[in-house]
Amino acid sequence: MTIYLRIFAFALVSALALASCKKQETAAVNGNETELFAKAQDLQKQEKFEDAVRTYREIARNFPTTKQGANSQFMVGYIYANHIKDYEQAKIELNRFIDKYSSSADSGLVAGAKFELQYLGKSIDEIPILSNLEASPPDTGK
Repeated sequence: MTIYLRIFAFALVSALALASCKKQETAAVNGNETELFAKAQDLQKQEKFEDAVRTYREIARNFPTTKQGANSQFMVGYIYANHIKDYEQAKIELNRFIDKYSSSADSGLVAGAKFELQYLGKSIDEIPILSNLEASPPDTGK
């Protein structure tokens, strides 16, 4: 092995090790994806939607191959659609979820994203399946 090849190999291994340490360092500072997901859900319940979106984005970015990564990308689109009411951004985020996770995410979540996109910005009265549910009397079991 020539000296140049050895230097290149050393530099490559060093760069990969540094990148790995940086990712582990980020995870250690910010917690694991399950803890972060719980934090994002808590922020959402507190109606701190921008903070929730930031946390969900962090999970999707740092843990893209996990269940929480997929769920987080969906939640970013969901919050933009249903709480922030930024329909253009919601469309971008939900399409990103479908493009990136439709083959690996829960099929119900994929169907939910498609449903959100289909009825983006519409009121419950404008969504046939939901308006019919409201019109039906509750089932009392009698």
